[in-house]
Amino acid sequence: MDQLTHGEASELLATAWYVVQVKRFEEQRVIRFLRAKAIPTFLPLMESHRRRRGIRPSSELEPLFPGYLFVQMQAVDADPANWHVLRWTPGVRRILGAEGYPAPMPLEAIDAIRSRVKELGFVRPGVRFPVGARVRIRSGPLAGLEGVFDGPMPRDGRVRVLLELLGEVARTEVDELALESA
Repeated sequence: MDQLTHGEASELLATAWYVVQVKRFEEQRVIRFLRAKAIPTFLPLMESHRRRRGIRPSSELEPLFPGYLFVQMQAVDADPANWHVLRWTPGVRRILGAEGYPAPMPLEAIDAIRSRVKELGFVRPGVRFPVGARVRIRSGPLAGLEGVFDGPMPRDGRVRVLLELLGEVARTEVDELALESA
């Protein structure tokens, strides 16, 4: 039997990140199963603000890419047993690839996502409006008024808008979800 060179041996042990499509809302179930099988996973999360009738908006964490997660594995030829486990994990729909063969994600893409997630443990979307943009308040006691976006507030989901009222410019604080472009 031929012996492997050092380069070939390290190539067999090298891992890459792959994208797995899972059933919607079953990301955490798949992660628990794969972690129990010692398969590393990565599920980037994003903060989102939800508004329910009669209740203040709440902040929740949800997948940045709903229905998808990343797994770190060796190539199929190097570790077919783990690929079999992954493929038949409850909640897994398919492994993304080309011509029936899993395609690894570029490491730069994974690193870029990880760097965005690193600071807070999740991605916080930026403010939707640039400073100085014309906005209209859609709901609340000031609904229908137009003003100028002045910037985000330290409190989650709140922003400052400049309104012209009775010939004076007034700063007001509103929920960002209550705004739309004017």
